[in-house]
Amino acid sequence: MDDAAGVGRDEVIRLILCQLSAYGFANLSQAIAAHTKVPMTTDSNSRLAELVQLGLQSEQQQPPPQSQVQNQQEGGATESDTELDAGGIDLGRASRVAEAPQYHMWYKTKHKGTATTAAFSRDGEYIATGSADASLKLIEVDRVRRPSAGSARREDKPVIRTLYHHEAEITGVAFHPNGLVLASCAADRSIKLFDISAAYGKHAFQSFSDNYAFRSIAFHPSGDYLAASGDSPDVRLYSVRTGKAYLMGGGDSEMSATVAQVAYAGSGALIASASSDGAVRLWDGVAGTCVRTIQAHEGRAATGVTFSRSGKYVLSTGLDSCVRLWDVGSGRLVQTYAGAHLDAPNAQAVFSHDESLVMVPDARANAVACWDAQSSALLTRVAEHSQPITWIAASPATPAFMTCSTDECVRFWGAQ
Repeated sequence: MDDAAGVGRDEVIRLILCQLSAYGFANLSQAIAAHTKVPMTTDSNSRLAELVQLGLQSEQQQPPPQSQVQNQQEGGATESDTELDAGGIDLGRASRVAEAPQYHMWYKTKHKGTATTAAFSRDGEYIATGSADASLKLIEVDRVRRPSAGSARREDKPVIRTLYHHEAEITGVAFHPNGLVLASCAADRSIKLFDISAAYGKHAFQSFSDNYAFRSIAFHPSGDYLAASGDSPDVRLYSVRTGKAYLMGGGDSEMSATVAQVAYAGSGALIASASSDGAVRLWDGVAGTCVRTIQAHEGRAATGVTFSRSGKYVLSTGLDSCVRLWDVGSGRLVQTYAGAHLDAPNAQAVFSHDESLVMVPDARANAVACWDAQSSALLTRVAEHSQPITWIAASPATPAFMTCSTDECVRFWGAQ
Protein backbone atom coordinates (compact mmCIF):
# COMPACT_ATOMS: atom_id res chain seq x y z
CA MET A 1 0.00 0.00 0.00
CA ASP A 2 1.38 3.37 -1.05
CA ASP A 3 1.70 5.63 2.00
CA ALA A 4 0.60 8.50 -0.23
CA ALA A 5 -2.86 7.01 -0.09
CA GLY A 6 -2.98 8.04 3.56
CA VAL A 7 -3.35 4.56 5.07
CA GLY A 8 -0.46 2.31 6.00
CA ARG A 9 -0.06 -1.34 5.00
CA ASP A 10 -0.51 -2.74 8.50
CA GLU A 11 -3.70 -0.77 9.13
CA VAL A 12 -5.25 -2.04 5.89
CA ILE A 13 -4.32 -5.63 6.72
CA ARG A 14 -5.82 -5.29 10.21
CA LEU A 15 -9.08 -4.08 8.70
CA ILE A 16 -9.10 -7.01 6.28
CA LEU A 17 -8.41 -9.51 9.05
CA CYS A 18 -11.21 -8.19 11.26
CA GLN A 19 -13.69 -8.18 8.38
CA LEU A 20 -12.79 -11.74 7.36
CA SER A 21 -13.43 -12.83 10.95
CA ALA A 22 -16.79 -11.08 10.93
CA TYR A 23 -17.73 -13.10 7.84
CA GLY A 24 -16.85 -16.34 9.64
CA PHE A 25 -13.35 -16.92 8.23
CA ALA A 26 -11.44 -16.80 11.52
CA ASN A 27 -9.02 -19.54 10.47
CA LEU A 28 -8.17 -17.69 7.27
CA SER A 29 -7.66 -14.49 9.26
CA GLN A 30 -5.24 -16.24 11.59
CA ALA A 31 -3.27 -17.67 8.68
CA ILE A 32 -2.99 -14.25 7.02
CA ALA A 33 -1.99 -12.62 10.33
CA ALA A 34 0.77 -15.18 10.79
CA HIS A 35 1.97 -14.84 7.18
CA THR A 36 2.01 -11.03 7.14
CA LYS A 37 3.30 -10.75 10.73
CA VAL A 38 0.66 -8.12 11.46
CA PRO A 39 -0.65 -8.66 15.03
CA MET A 40 -4.39 -8.43 15.46
CA THR A 41 -5.91 -5.56 17.38
CA THR A 42 -9.43 -5.32 18.77
CA ASP A 43 -10.69 -2.80 16.20
CA SER A 44 -14.37 -3.14 15.33
CA ASN A 45 -14.77 -6.15 13.09
CA SER A 46 -17.16 -4.24 10.83
CA ARG A 47 -14.94 -1.21 10.30
CA LEU A 48 -13.82 -2.16 6.78
CA ALA A 49 -17.38 -2.72 5.60
CA GLU A 50 -18.39 0.63 7.10
CA LEU A 51 -15.54 2.40 5.29
CA VAL A 52 -16.38 0.70 2.00
CA GLN A 53 -20.02 1.69 2.35
CA LEU A 54 -19.10 5.31 3.06
CA GLY A 55 -16.69 5.34 0.12
CA LEU A 56 -19.27 3.98 -2.30
CA GLN A 57 -21.88 6.45 -1.12
CA SER A 58 -19.45 9.31 -1.54
CA GLU A 59 -18.37 8.10 -4.98
CA GLN A 60 -21.91 7.72 -6.23
CA GLN A 61 -23.12 10.81 -4.35
CA GLN A 62 -26.24 8.91 -3.39
CA PRO A 63 -27.71 8.73 0.14
CA PRO A 64 -29.07 5.46 1.54
CA PRO A 65 -32.47 4.44 0.10
CA GLN A 66 -35.24 6.56 1.59
CA SER A 67 -37.30 3.44 2.28
CA GLN A 68 -34.59 2.10 4.56
CA VAL A 69 -34.33 5.41 6.45
CA GLN A 70 -38.12 5.59 6.82
CA ASN A 71 -38.31 2.00 8.03
CA GLN A 72 -35.71 2.65 10.73
CA GLN A 73 -37.39 5.88 11.84
CA GLU A 74 -40.73 4.08 12.18
CA GLY A 75 -39.18 1.31 14.27
CA GLY A 76 -39.51 -1.28 11.52
CA ALA A 77 -37.31 -4.35 11.39
CA THR A 78 -34.07 -4.00 9.47
CA GLU A 79 -32.53 -6.89 7.56
CA SER A 80 -30.13 -7.58 10.43
CA ASP A 81 -33.02 -7.57 12.92
CA THR A 82 -34.86 -10.15 10.84
CA GLU A 83 -31.78 -12.36 10.76
CA LEU A 84 -31.35 -12.03 14.52
CA ASP A 85 -34.96 -13.04 15.19
CA ALA A 86 -34.82 -16.10 12.95
CA GLY A 87 -34.98 -19.43 14.79
CA GLY A 88 -34.31 -20.03 18.46
CA ILE A 89 -36.76 -20.21 21.34
CA ASP A 90 -40.16 -18.54 20.93
CA LEU A 91 -42.78 -19.27 23.58
CA GLY A 92 -45.45 -17.79 21.31
CA ARG A 93 -44.90 -20.52 18.73
CA ALA A 94 -46.23 -24.06 19.10
CA SER A 95 -43.51 -26.67 19.20
CA ARG A 96 -43.04 -30.35 19.95
CA VAL A 97 -41.18 -31.37 23.09
CA ALA A 98 -37.51 -31.67 22.26
CA GLU A 99 -35.72 -34.99 22.39
CA ALA A 100 -32.58 -34.81 24.51
CA PRO A 101 -29.54 -35.94 22.51
CA GLN A 102 -27.37 -38.75 23.82
CA TYR A 103 -24.19 -36.96 24.79
CA HIS A 104 -20.84 -38.72 24.98
CA MET A 105 -17.50 -37.44 26.22
CA TRP A 106 -15.19 -36.89 23.27
CA TYR A 107 -12.22 -35.30 24.99
CA LYS A 108 -10.76 -34.48 28.39
CA THR A 109 -7.79 -32.36 29.44
CA LYS A 110 -6.55 -31.35 32.85
CA HIS A 111 -5.42 -28.16 34.58
CA LYS A 112 -3.32 -28.10 37.75
CA GLY A 113 -6.15 -26.68 39.84
CA THR A 114 -9.96 -26.65 39.81
CA ALA A 115 -11.26 -25.94 36.31
CA THR A 116 -13.39 -22.85 36.81
CA THR A 117 -14.69 -21.43 33.54
CA ALA A 118 -14.96 -21.96 29.78
CA ALA A 119 -16.30 -20.28 26.65
CA PHE A 120 -16.70 -21.05 22.95
CA SER A 121 -15.69 -18.64 20.21
CA ARG A 122 -18.51 -17.07 18.25
CA ASP A 123 -18.14 -19.58 15.39
CA GLY A 124 -17.77 -22.54 17.75
CA GLU A 125 -14.32 -23.42 16.42
CA TYR A 126 -12.35 -22.69 19.60
CA ILE A 127 -12.80 -23.14 23.34
CA ALA A 128 -10.99 -21.28 26.11
CA THR A 129 -10.83 -22.71 29.63
CA GLY A 130 -9.60 -21.20 32.88
CA SER A 131 -8.48 -22.62 36.19
CA ALA A 132 -7.74 -21.87 39.82
CA ASP A 133 -4.09 -22.42 38.87
CA ALA A 134 -4.28 -19.04 37.00
CA SER A 135 -3.71 -20.63 33.59
CA LEU A 136 -5.77 -20.57 30.40
CA LYS A 137 -5.99 -23.23 27.71
CA LEU A 138 -7.02 -22.70 24.09
CA ILE A 139 -8.61 -25.74 22.42
CA GLU A 140 -9.30 -26.23 18.71
CA VAL A 141 -12.66 -27.98 18.36
CA ASP A 142 -11.87 -29.57 15.00
CA ARG A 143 -9.05 -31.53 16.64
CA VAL A 144 -11.38 -32.62 19.45
CA ARG A 145 -13.61 -34.32 16.90
CA ARG A 146 -10.83 -36.60 15.75
CA PRO A 147 -11.04 -40.11 17.22
CA SER A 148 -7.38 -39.92 18.23
CA ALA A 149 -7.75 -36.64 20.12
CA GLY A 150 -6.73 -38.21 23.41
CA SER A 151 -3.61 -39.90 22.04
CA ALA A 152 -2.55 -37.68 19.14
CA ARG A 153 0.93 -36.43 18.45
CA ARG A 154 1.80 -33.19 20.19
CA GLU A 155 1.34 -31.14 17.00
CA ASP A 156 -2.16 -32.62 16.61
CA LYS A 157 -3.31 -32.20 20.21
CA PRO A 158 -6.54 -30.23 20.71
CA VAL A 159 -4.87 -27.87 23.24
CA ILE A 160 -3.01 -25.49 20.94
CA ARG A 161 -1.98 -22.80 23.43
CA THR A 162 -1.53 -22.38 27.18
CA LEU A 163 -1.56 -18.79 28.43
CA TYR A 164 -0.20 -17.32 31.66
CA HIS A 165 -0.44 -13.76 32.93
CA HIS A 166 -2.81 -13.83 35.90
CA GLU A 167 -1.77 -14.22 39.51
CA ALA A 168 -4.95 -15.79 40.89
CA GLU A 169 -7.95 -17.92 39.92
CA ILE A 170 -9.43 -17.33 36.47
CA THR A 171 -13.11 -16.47 36.90
CA GLY A 172 -14.29 -15.67 33.38
CA VAL A 173 -13.31 -15.87 29.72
CA ALA A 174 -14.77 -14.35 26.55
CA PHE A 175 -13.77 -14.31 22.89
CA HIS A 176 -13.71 -11.04 20.99
CA PRO A 177 -16.26 -11.19 18.12
CA ASN A 178 -13.41 -11.25 15.61
CA GLY A 179 -12.24 -14.58 17.07
CA LEU A 180 -8.63 -13.46 17.31
CA VAL A 181 -8.54 -11.98 20.80
CA LEU A 182 -9.32 -13.73 24.09
CA ALA A 183 -10.27 -11.83 27.24
CA SER A 184 -9.98 -13.28 30.73
CA CYS A 185 -10.79 -11.97 34.18
CA ALA A 186 -9.53 -13.17 37.53
CA ALA A 187 -9.56 -12.84 41.27
CA ASP A 188 -6.31 -10.86 40.96
CA ARG A 189 -8.51 -7.83 40.10
CA SER A 190 -7.45 -7.73 36.46
CA ILE A 191 -8.76 -8.32 32.95
CA LYS A 192 -6.28 -9.46 30.31
CA LEU A 193 -6.50 -9.46 26.50
CA PHE A 194 -4.48 -12.06 24.58
CA ASP A 195 -3.70 -12.10 20.85
CA ILE A 196 -4.46 -15.72 19.98
CA SER A 197 -3.60 -15.22 16.30
CA ALA A 198 0.10 -14.98 17.19
CA ALA A 199 2.01 -18.21 16.79
CA TYR A 200 3.84 -17.75 20.07
CA GLY A 201 3.55 -15.74 23.26
CA LYS A 202 1.83 -16.53 26.54
CA HIS A 203 1.27 -13.03 27.93
CA ALA A 204 -1.46 -10.45 27.39
CA PHE A 205 -1.00 -7.40 25.16
CA GLN A 206 -3.51 -5.28 27.10
CA SER A 207 -4.95 -5.29 30.62
CA PHE A 208 -7.43 -3.46 32.84
CA SER A 209 -7.43 -3.45 36.62
CA ASP A 210 -9.71 -2.31 39.43
CA ASN A 211 -10.12 -2.49 43.20
CA TYR A 212 -12.15 -5.68 43.32
CA ALA A 213 -12.03 -9.25 42.01
CA PHE A 214 -13.72 -9.70 38.64
CA ARG A 215 -16.21 -12.55 38.20
CA SER A 216 -17.63 -12.11 34.71
CA ILE A 217 -16.90 -10.37 31.39
CA ALA A 218 -18.80 -10.01 28.10
CA PHE A 219 -17.91 -8.31 24.81
CA HIS A 220 -20.22 -5.91 23.00
CA PRO A 221 -21.08 -7.48 19.59
CA SER A 222 -18.86 -4.87 17.91
CA GLY A 223 -15.94 -5.76 20.15
CA ASP A 224 -15.40 -2.12 21.07
CA TYR A 225 -16.53 -2.47 24.70
CA LEU A 226 -16.20 -5.04 27.45
CA ALA A 227 -18.74 -5.29 30.28
CA ALA A 228 -17.41 -6.57 33.61
CA SER A 229 -18.72 -7.42 37.07
CA GLY A 230 -17.53 -8.97 40.30
CA ASP A 231 -17.19 -8.31 44.01
CA SER A 232 -18.75 -4.87 43.65
CA PRO A 233 -22.33 -3.60 43.26
CA ASP A 234 -21.45 -1.88 39.99
CA VAL A 235 -21.34 -3.03 36.38
CA ARG A 236 -18.36 -1.54 34.59
CA LEU A 237 -17.89 -0.90 30.90
CA TYR A 238 -14.38 -0.70 29.43
CA SER A 239 -13.47 0.82 26.10
CA VAL A 240 -11.23 -1.75 24.47
CA ARG A 241 -9.55 0.92 22.36
CA THR A 242 -8.81 3.49 25.05
CA GLY A 243 -8.99 1.48 28.27
CA LYS A 244 -11.33 4.04 29.80
CA ALA A 245 -13.82 2.67 32.34
CA TYR A 246 -17.45 3.72 32.74
CA LEU A 247 -19.87 2.86 35.55
CA MET A 248 -23.35 1.80 34.50
CA GLY A 249 -25.85 4.08 36.17
CA GLY A 250 -23.12 6.64 36.71
CA GLY A 251 -21.82 4.82 39.77
CA ASP A 252 -24.59 6.23 42.00
CA SER A 253 -26.06 2.79 42.72
CA GLU A 254 -27.30 2.27 46.27
CA MET A 255 -27.00 -1.49 45.94
CA SER A 256 -24.76 -3.39 48.31
CA ALA A 257 -25.04 -6.63 46.34
CA THR A 258 -22.26 -8.11 44.26
CA VAL A 259 -22.80 -8.88 40.57
CA ALA A 260 -22.15 -12.50 39.64
CA GLN A 261 -22.56 -12.29 35.88
CA VAL A 262 -23.11 -9.91 32.98
CA ALA A 263 -24.27 -10.62 29.42
CA TYR A 264 -24.84 -8.59 26.26
CA ALA A 265 -27.91 -8.98 24.07
CA GLY A 266 -27.05 -9.92 20.49
CA SER A 267 -27.92 -6.42 19.27
CA GLY A 268 -25.70 -4.78 21.90
CA ALA A 269 -28.60 -2.56 22.98
CA LEU A 270 -28.97 -4.16 26.42
CA ILE A 271 -26.76 -5.58 29.14
CA ALA A 272 -28.17 -7.97 31.73
CA SER A 273 -26.68 -8.45 35.20
CA ALA A 274 -27.37 -11.03 37.91
CA SER A 275 -26.88 -9.87 41.52
CA SER A 276 -26.62 -11.44 44.95
CA ASP A 277 -29.73 -9.50 46.03
CA GLY A 278 -31.76 -11.74 43.72
CA ALA A 279 -32.33 -9.13 41.05
CA VAL A 280 -31.76 -9.34 37.33
CA ARG A 281 -31.20 -5.85 35.95
CA LEU A 282 -31.41 -4.75 32.33
CA TRP A 283 -29.19 -1.83 31.37
CA ASP A 284 -29.35 0.45 28.36
CA GLY A 285 -26.05 -0.34 26.63
CA VAL A 286 -25.67 3.22 25.32
CA ALA A 287 -27.10 5.47 28.03
CA GLY A 288 -25.85 3.23 30.86
CA THR A 289 -29.14 3.48 32.76
CA CYS A 290 -31.06 0.65 34.40
CA VAL A 291 -34.25 0.23 32.37
CA ARG A 292 -35.76 -2.73 34.23
CA THR A 293 -35.25 -4.59 37.52
CA ILE A 294 -36.66 -8.10 37.88
CA GLN A 295 -36.85 -9.72 41.30
CA ALA A 296 -36.04 -13.06 39.79
CA HIS A 297 -35.37 -15.61 42.53
CA GLU A 298 -37.57 -14.93 45.55
CA GLY A 299 -34.90 -13.07 47.47
CA ARG A 300 -32.20 -15.66 46.86
CA ALA A 301 -29.09 -14.69 44.91
CA ALA A 302 -29.25 -14.53 41.14
CA THR A 303 -26.07 -16.23 39.95
CA GLY A 304 -26.30 -16.35 36.17
CA VAL A 305 -27.90 -14.57 33.24
CA THR A 306 -27.91 -14.94 29.45
CA PHE A 307 -30.00 -13.64 26.55
CA SER A 308 -31.77 -15.76 23.95
CA ARG A 309 -30.37 -15.36 20.46
CA SER A 310 -33.24 -13.08 19.41
CA GLY A 311 -32.86 -10.90 22.50
CA LYS A 312 -36.55 -11.40 23.25
CA TYR A 313 -35.90 -13.41 26.41
CA VAL A 314 -33.39 -13.45 29.24
CA LEU A 315 -32.57 -16.64 31.16
CA SER A 316 -31.69 -16.31 34.84
CA THR A 317 -30.25 -18.80 37.34
CA GLY A 318 -30.57 -18.53 41.12
CA LEU A 319 -29.90 -20.12 44.47
CA ASP A 320 -33.60 -20.92 44.85
CA SER A 321 -32.60 -23.85 42.59
CA CYS A 322 -34.66 -22.52 39.71
CA VAL A 323 -33.84 -21.37 36.22
CA ARG A 324 -36.33 -18.83 34.88
CA LEU A 325 -37.09 -17.34 31.49
CA TRP A 326 -38.25 -13.72 31.33
CA ASP A 327 -39.76 -11.59 28.60
CA VAL A 328 -37.36 -8.69 28.12
CA GLY A 329 -40.00 -6.26 26.87
CA SER A 330 -42.42 -6.68 29.77
CA GLY A 331 -40.36 -8.30 32.53
CA ARG A 332 -42.98 -11.07 32.68
CA LEU A 333 -42.06 -14.56 33.82
CA VAL A 334 -42.74 -16.93 30.95
CA GLN A 335 -41.18 -20.22 32.08
CA THR A 336 -39.63 -21.89 35.15
CA TYR A 337 -37.24 -24.83 34.94
CA ALA A 338 -37.19 -26.73 38.24
CA GLY A 339 -35.82 -30.04 39.47
CA ALA A 340 -32.08 -29.37 39.74
CA HIS A 341 -30.16 -28.41 42.89
CA LEU A 342 -28.13 -25.21 42.54
CA ASP A 343 -25.81 -24.06 45.31
CA ALA A 344 -22.76 -22.43 43.64
CA PRO A 345 -22.38 -18.63 43.70
CA ASN A 346 -21.66 -18.72 39.96
CA ALA A 347 -24.24 -21.34 38.92
CA GLN A 348 -25.45 -20.53 35.44
CA ALA A 349 -27.75 -22.13 32.90
CA VAL A 350 -27.23 -22.05 29.13
CA PHE A 351 -29.22 -22.66 25.97
CA SER A 352 -28.23 -25.46 23.61
CA HIS A 353 -27.00 -24.38 20.17
CA ASP A 354 -30.54 -24.35 18.72
CA GLU A 355 -32.19 -23.15 21.96
CA SER A 356 -34.33 -26.29 22.12
CA LEU A 357 -32.79 -27.18 25.49
CA VAL A 358 -31.94 -25.35 28.72
CA MET A 359 -28.99 -26.93 30.53
CA VAL A 360 -27.48 -26.40 33.98
CA PRO A 361 -25.08 -28.33 36.26
CA ASP A 362 -27.07 -30.13 38.97
CA ALA A 363 -24.99 -29.90 42.16
CA ARG A 364 -26.67 -32.84 43.85
CA ALA A 365 -26.36 -35.25 40.91
CA ASN A 366 -22.96 -34.02 39.63
CA ALA A 367 -24.53 -34.07 36.17
CA VAL A 368 -26.09 -31.68 33.67
CA ALA A 369 -29.87 -31.30 33.85
CA CYS A 370 -31.59 -30.80 30.49
CA TRP A 371 -35.06 -29.27 30.06
CA ASP A 372 -37.18 -28.76 26.99
CA ALA A 373 -36.96 -24.99 26.58
CA GLN A 374 -40.52 -24.60 25.30
CA SER A 375 -42.45 -26.76 27.79
CA SER A 376 -39.99 -26.72 30.76
CA ALA A 377 -40.21 -30.53 30.97
CA LEU A 378 -37.12 -32.02 32.63
CA LEU A 379 -35.94 -34.49 30.00
CA THR A 380 -32.79 -36.09 31.35
CA ARG A 381 -29.49 -35.69 33.16
CA VAL A 382 -26.32 -36.21 31.18
CA ALA A 383 -22.54 -35.88 31.54
CA GLU A 384 -22.21 -37.51 34.93
CA HIS A 385 -19.10 -36.54 36.94
CA SER A 386 -17.52 -38.00 40.05
CA GLN A 387 -16.97 -34.51 41.49
CA PRO A 388 -18.94 -31.22 41.32
CA ILE A 389 -19.31 -29.42 37.99
CA THR A 390 -18.20 -25.80 38.28
CA TRP A 391 -19.17 -24.48 34.84
CA ILE A 392 -20.93 -25.30 31.58
CA ALA A 393 -20.49 -23.67 28.17
CA ALA A 394 -22.61 -24.67 25.17
CA SER A 395 -21.38 -24.65 21.59
CA PRO A 396 -23.14 -21.99 19.48
CA ALA A 397 -22.88 -24.16 16.36
CA THR A 398 -23.36 -27.85 17.20
CA PRO A 399 -25.03 -30.10 19.83
CA ALA A 400 -22.03 -30.04 22.14
CA PHE A 401 -20.93 -28.46 25.40
CA MET A 402 -17.95 -28.13 27.72
CA THR A 403 -17.92 -28.79 31.46
CA CYS A 404 -15.42 -27.79 34.14
CA SER A 405 -15.02 -29.62 37.42
CA THR A 406 -13.33 -29.55 40.80
CA ASP A 407 -11.39 -32.64 39.65
CA GLU A 408 -9.27 -30.14 37.63
CA CYS A 409 -10.55 -31.49 34.30
CA VAL A 410 -12.45 -29.90 31.42
CA ARG A 411 -14.53 -32.25 29.26
CA PHE A 412 -15.99 -31.88 25.78
CA TRP A 413 -19.36 -33.60 25.29
CA GLY A 414 -20.88 -34.16 21.86
CA ALA A 415 -24.09 -35.74 20.60
CA GLN A 416 -23.92 -38.80 18.36
